[in-house]
Amino acid sequence: MTDIDIGKTSIAIGTRSRVPGPRRAARAAALLGNAWYELRKSKTGLVGFIMLVLLFAACLATPVIATHDPVKQSYRERLAPPSEKHYLGTDRLGRDIYSRILWGGRRLVTIAVLAVAFGLSIGIPYGVLSGYFGGKTDTIAMRFVDGLLAFPGLLLYLLVVTLAREWKLEGIYNDLILVFALGFAFMPEVARLSRGSVLAEKQKEYVEASRAIGDGSFSIALKQILPNIVSPLIVNATVRLGYVILIIAALSFLGLGTPPPTPDWGSDLAAARDFMETAPLIAIFPGLAICYTVLAFNLFGDGLRDILDPRLAER
Repeated sequence: MTDIDIGKTSIAIGTRSRVPGPRRAARAAALLGNAWYELRKSKTGLVGFIMLVLLFAACLATPVIATHDPVKQSYRERLAPPSEKHYLGTDRLGRDIYSRILWGGRRLVTIAVLAVAFGLSIGIPYGVLSGYFGGKTDTIAMRFVDGLLAFPGLLLYLLVVTLAREWKLEGIYNDLILVFALGFAFMPEVARLSRGSVLAEKQKEYVEASRAIGDGSFSIALKQILPNIVSPLIVNATVRLGYVILIIAALSFLGLGTPPPTPDWGSDLAAARDFMETAPLIAIFPGLAICYTVLAFNLFGDGLRDILDPRLAER
């Protein structure tokens, strides 16, 4: 009889252990369905979302849809107009513009996403813990952030890029240095936004309840409060991606990005200045690529703001 009871118990326990899986999947499906419903209500966000889907699809499919080697030169085909062989024509060195835009976009978007992710990874914990503990800890932490904000971001980019050139870092190492500079410059903004949200959130009843049942400070700050303040952080990060794209393109335009012949929208735009009158298309296409990417992130960020802002919930 005991054996049977133990068997029934084990069966019951086994059954209960399998229940959360379907529930979790159903909850995730419901959240995705609700997010898609809200996104469709925001025309701005929907347009930005579609543009971003096309952008990331092109970046992922670049090795397949690119038609030429982006660094291969052909002096017989210099400044060729768009044709079946070269969809967007060729540049001053006979390189295929279509392939260079695809590979340049793949690299540019990757650097921007990694830089913003790096800034979030150090800025969010910094700001959340600073705001939660308060007192002298908050004062010292925020004075450090104020000092970083007082330092012009462009000077930081120039300093880091110059050091990379001095150390003769090339290829992926140059890109990693750029990711570090852009992400570190983004950290103070994330820290201040996180800290302000935590100051308003930590006075709420669920935080007091967590303290009452004995949860630790780090657990409350990172597991209870943080999930409730992610909305403004997501919106800020999405809009920041467009800004980072512009910064990378600007640095390359000034000759401080990845050295040639690496495909890069900013450097290709700079190289096209001497041919604006005779072959304007070689400048138009990289410029349009930059505009499209920045616009996509900005539109999607604005749409997310409208969806996630509680004050606009009953619009």
